[in-house]
Amino acid sequence: MMGHRMPIRVGSLLASLVFAQPLVAQDIMDLEACRLSVSVDNAVDWRGLYGRGYEVFEPAENFEVVAVQVRHEGPACRFFLSAAPLGEAGSPALQGSGESLLYDLRRMPDGPSILSPDYLGSEFSRIVGQFGEGVTSQVYQIYLAIPSSQLVGGGTYTGQAIVRVFRDDPDGPSLADEAGIAVSVPVASVLNVEPSDAAPGLRTMDIDLGTLSLPVERSLGFEIRSNAPVRAQVASQNRGMLAHFAGAPGIPYRVTIGGALVDLAIPRAEVTITQLKTLERSLPMVITVDGAENAAAGQYSDTMTITFIAD
Repeated sequence: MMGHRMPIRVGSLLASLVFAQPLVAQDIMDLEACRLSVSVDNAVDWRGLYGRGYEVFEPAENFEVVAVQVRHEGPACRFFLSAAPLGEAGSPALQGSGESLLYDLRRMPDGPSILSPDYLGSEFSRIVGQFGEGVTSQVYQIYLAIPSSQLVGGGTYTGQAIVRVFRDDPDGPSLADEAGIAVSVPVASVLNVEPSDAAPGLRTMDIDLGTLSLPVERSLGFEIRSNAPVRAQVASQNRGMLAHFAGAPGIPYRVTIGGALVDLAIPRAEVTITQLKTLERSLPMVITVDGAENAAAGQYSDTMTITFIAD
């Protein structure tokens, strides 16, 4: 008698064939799809026009260039880039000092934005490209813009955007890779003060009080622009006295700044102009002499120095 083991061998062969078929199909699908990856300048420190960061009173818009590289392997394929802000409610805003500083990512300095609230971007925000077969890469320059005239307080503002590359397949886009861009923008506390009654840039003034035997009041003003709280320090050389040129008794006078009386008797009196960011405002200063009928004849003078400080 003879035994036959063919059913066992056939069964084993069939099991092997059934197990191997899905792997072969998967390998074929992988070969048909190109492989894409994206890398970016992942940390951008904003320098601005003067290298000091964002200037709140600078009217011109400035940019930082960000390099984006797309790498490709495999068959020819089409692709597109899109970007989105990461933050509250998908807003393109950097956060700092309890305020927000808007930013944008653009194809060109004055071109369209590549930021989009849509995951796939839009036809206006996408950067479209294609690769031939093989291993190659393409580099794009995008422009990080901080729109001008944003009156925010001083500090460091930070945020993040994400750049995505999609394979533009015939049956619909497919995410291939993504990379984040961390943005840091310093905003300096800025203060600009100009006397209202003097030529721009003038830093010294002579004030003629006229005849001091009668009451005198003189007013002048300052135009202040700042993105920070402002205070003034006032120093009178003669501690609030108009000194006689030949040493006769002096004549007292008073000064108010923004309606606040300045104590000129102390070496450096301080006045709070505003406890919040100033932006733009006019600040009046008033000099008052009550009159000195019995004062000696001659010239009287004092030197008063006012220092404005932005905190």
